[in-house]
Formats: sequence, C-alpha cells, structure tokens
Amino acid sequence: MSHNELKFLRTEIGTLTRFLEDLSEDNFIERIQLERRLANVRERLAEIEHLPQAKSLPITFRGAPVEGTRSIDAGFGAAALKAFIEATDTVAASLTSEELKDSGPLPGGRERSLRIVDTALGSFGFELELPPLAPEEEPPQGSILPEVQERRVDAYALAIETTLALIDEVATSSASDEATSDAVAEMHRRAADKVRAFVKVLADHGALFAAEFEGRQVRLNSDEEVRRVVDALNVADMTEHEDEVEGMLIGALPESRAFECRSGDGALIKGKIDRSVADVMAFKAAWENREALLRFRVVSSRGKERYFLKAATALREERAGGEAE
Repeated sequence: MSHNELKFLRTEIGTLTRFLEDLSEDNFIERIQLERRLANVRERLAEIEHLPQAKSLPITFRGAPVEGTRSIDAGFGAAALKAFIEATDTVAASLTSEELKDSGPLPGGRERSLRIVDTALGSFGFELELPPLAPEEEPPQGSILPEVQERRVDAYALAIETTLALIDEVATSSASDEATSDAVAEMHRRAADKVRAFVKVLADHGALFAAEFEGRQVRLNSDEEVRRVVDALNVADMTEHEDEVEGMLIGALPESRAFECRSGDGALIKGKIDRSVADVMAFKAAWENREALLRFRVVSSRGKERYFLKAATALREERAGGEAE
C-alpha cells in the first residue's frame, strides 16, 4: 500500500472535518455532500491502514545540475538514481547472501526495487518508495541473517538505512580517520565501492544531496563533504577474508554492535557484529555464553585488522550431546 495514499487520506479527513465544523447548520446540501465524502474517505482508510505500507524515500539534489525547484539535468538525474539503486541493491545482497563476490551478477533475483512515485519537495528531486514486503516473501537461499529471529527483517529497508548511515558517518566533520575506517570496513568492499560510485556522480556534476528514510535525515551540504565521502570510500587498500574460531561470545551491545569473544585458547577478540546480523538482540540471546564455532569477516585496512562477527554454529560435540538428550 502506498505511503502517499495513507498520508493523503488522513490529511483529507482532517480537512473535511474542519470544513464541517465551520459550516453553518442551515447549509444542508453542502453538509450532506461533505459528510458523504468524509464517510467514503474513512471507509477507504479503514480498508488499507492495516495493510503493509510502502516506505517513503524522498531524495533531493542541489548544485550545478539543479535549477531551483523547476528542473534538473536529465543526464545527471538518471545517472544519480541509477547509481543510488545499484548501491542499495549491492548493500542488500551483502546483507542477505554469502555468495556476493567482488564482481559479477548480484546473487538472487530482484523481486523488489525502489519506485519513483512523485517529485520531491525542497530543491528538486524524487519521491521514491520501497514496496512493502510480500507476505509470502522469505529470506533468500543462503541468507546470512541470524539463525534465531524475534522479528521479520526487511533486508532491503536495512540496506537503505545502512547506505545512508555510511554516507552520514563518513561525511560528518567530527568523524576521525579511525572512525571513518571502521565505518567503511563494516561494509562489504563491493558494496562500499558502489556507495562511493553514487557519491562520485555527485562530485563529478557539482551536486549536493539530501534524503530521508524511516525518520533519519542525511545531507551532503558542501562540495567538501562530497569529496570527503569519495576519498574515504576508496577500497583499493582494503582486503578481507573469513576466519572461523572455536570460542564463546561473552558480551554484545545491541546499540553499538560491539562484541567480545573468548577463543578456545584464551585469546580475547573484540570487534563489531556484522551488519548482516540484522537482529542483534536475538543473536545475543541465542549465542551469548555458549561454546560455538564463530565465523568472522576480517578486514585489513591502513595496517589494522578489524573483526566482524557474522555467524555462530553449534559445535559438533554440542549437537551430538543435544541429540543424545
């Protein structure tokens, strides 16, 4: 169901209600018409407000390609939207599949995609919309979302949030080089490169950018911020590999996603829970203080290794003991 339709119906109910309050009692014909219209709108709202809602994503641009609120350069607009959608598609693939490679087709199909539903207010831009998750849609084969989930996770919505969060974190002038490197390392290198490609379209055309999704606003307000993101997301010096360690998750903080693990030989491993683990609380409840085979994504950048906890599986001995019980 369209987010815009729901918003429009609620606005219309408010407007019609005010008209009726201001209408004199002796204006019978107009009152009957307004009451009939109000009843129809309330009926339509009752039909759809319980349905899954599409998620609104307004994106606006400023700068050289934009002429106020009147127009936008068609070549730039098409290139920017294409690059943004490729970025979110790739981030979504990095969150839902272990099969994402540094090149080649994205794993899985594109059953959902962003849609343009209107032009956006502000400068000049587009009102995008993410259709609701289909009731029968399940996590794709090979998904690396957590084994135990307390809620259903919309991976594409999470991908949009992750993309915008990365741009915001890297662009902020208060972020240190270390914090910037951590933010980039959290993402699959191919996904980070696609986010960089989108921002480079802005840089190449002298454009600025703003977006809002699920209550979070992100803005690139200057050419300096745009260039900072392009430079920071250069993944040429970043390498990564996976490692498996028998050990125990001894602590996890859902908000910061920080974790501490103790390996079987007593070594302490610190890092972040990978973005592919969408429900940190469920993951924590399932694996904290439990011996397991822990799987990490290890990213090397600027002479430092960063550990991202991707998954945990029960040890063979524990499975055997469980089956014996």
